[in-house]
Amino acid sequence: MPPLLLPPLLLPPLLLLLLLPPLLLPLAEGRRAAMLRMGLRGSPRGEVSPAFLSLTLDASLARDPRYVALLSNPKLRALAMALSPGFLRFGGTETDFLIFDPNKDSTLEEKILWELQAQQEACGSRPAFAAVEKLLLAQWPSQEKLILAEHNWKKHKNTTITRNTLDILYSFAKCSGFHLIFGLNALLRKDGLQWDSSNAQTLLDYCASQRYNISWELGNEPNSFRKKSGIYIDGSQLGQDFIHLRQLLSNYTLYRNAKLYGPDVGQPRKHTQRLLRSYYVNGRSATREDFLSPEVLDTFATAVHEVLEIVGGTVPNKKVWLGETSSAYGGGAPRLSNTYVAGFMWLDKLGLSARQGIDVVMRQVFFGAGTYHLVDANFEPLPDYWLSLLYKKLVGTKVLQVSLAGADERKLRVYLHCTNTLHPKYREGDVTLFALNLYNITQHLQLPNYLLSKHVDQYLLLPHGKENILSRSIELNGHVLQMVDDKMLPELTEKPLGPGSVLGLPAFSYSFYVIKNAKAIACI
Repeated sequence: MPPLLLPPLLLPPLLLLLLLPPLLLPLAEGRRAAMLRMGLRGSPRGEVSPAFLSLTLDASLARDPRYVALLSNPKLRALAMALSPGFLRFGGTETDFLIFDPNKDSTLEEKILWELQAQQEACGSRPAFAAVEKLLLAQWPSQEKLILAEHNWKKHKNTTITRNTLDILYSFAKCSGFHLIFGLNALLRKDGLQWDSSNAQTLLDYCASQRYNISWELGNEPNSFRKKSGIYIDGSQLGQDFIHLRQLLSNYTLYRNAKLYGPDVGQPRKHTQRLLRSYYVNGRSATREDFLSPEVLDTFATAVHEVLEIVGGTVPNKKVWLGETSSAYGGGAPRLSNTYVAGFMWLDKLGLSARQGIDVVMRQVFFGAGTYHLVDANFEPLPDYWLSLLYKKLVGTKVLQVSLAGADERKLRVYLHCTNTLHPKYREGDVTLFALNLYNITQHLQLPNYLLSKHVDQYLLLPHGKENILSRSIELNGHVLQMVDDKMLPELTEKPLGPGSVLGLPAFSYSFYVIKNAKAIACI
């Protein structure tokens, strides 16, 4: 399989922006709508992977492997399936403390689950496991406290995982429509220097015997190895370790062409890919104001620009992934990262990443410890889940030029893509605008004159309940989003706006708008 290469970013000399004079419509309050300027006539400014919005599971879930059995929950799988296709990265700090032992007995919970699976359809539900699951969920809060405490204290212990741990993890990815990227332990060292690949080989032997189609990563944040284990590995040695792993993979017919992802330090190899990690703030000190601050949101654009400049200067055309990202590090910011207000950081990061040329963004985490998860410990989807779902359904891979006149673009942030043509309601040439209002009053957006005759579908997301932007519940066009039952998601119903409509965006809110029949040449 050829390596994933980043095509040169299409610069816009041929991009014909139809910028008609900004005819700003007066509004009832005496204020004017901000005028949108859109580049629909030339080539797109860039294109991202169809798996652009992908997910992670933190390896800390296997800190006690019996909790991995929670991944069999049918509601959790239904929620994951709705976000597919994508990559599912199993990684994080605990990656470098997992030891695979194929001869060790699995935990009782894993064993029960796998025996049930052997008797039934591979991706079917396991009602007989419900009682075990209930017990696990009752014990999860104390396990979560332990995981977060160890992370904060930077005290990590080795954990043994078994065949069933891998079986359950792979089953979750495959049954949910995701491609698994598994992080191998890079802290296993010979004489404290060269990577000891013997445990990785044992794990590869087992996965190959089961015909598990997996991609691989080596280690997590090697720059922090000294901090978490007292071992220092320089870039040259890490490069040798990646070469060693590439050679090891070539011994397996199944993994000969498997993708290998990683920091790509030293001499870049053709089968490796750069991973970037990004958080805005420290979860223990973050404030509500941080989540609404244009200055905080802009720090991400600066960081990405610096990384892409370095990559462009050393390995031109190498794709960069955001391999682990959320609002706040350290497990998230309590009562913030799991609420409506976190959506500003998440949606803006998706928009900026695509605009700047990041190919894949992996959300930390789908399910697990902390408060930055998309799905909580009761298997309830949080606001960022619904935001992710709408993004997946409405936003296509081609990135378009957009700007506005008549408002501060740092406080009224707009992004434009071709619409996802897999959506049954839309077709080639339609475009999806998404906007974030960081003003404390309603803002209005007006389409360019040549689009005023078009129909627009609005998908306005607002917080539900008296907690306002700190709510863990969200409304789409006035209807609360919640699961219909454990296996069925609700309809994501649009609000049609007639031709010539001004797009109103309430204070501290975000929304998607699909402009139908826009006939954007860049999207056809």
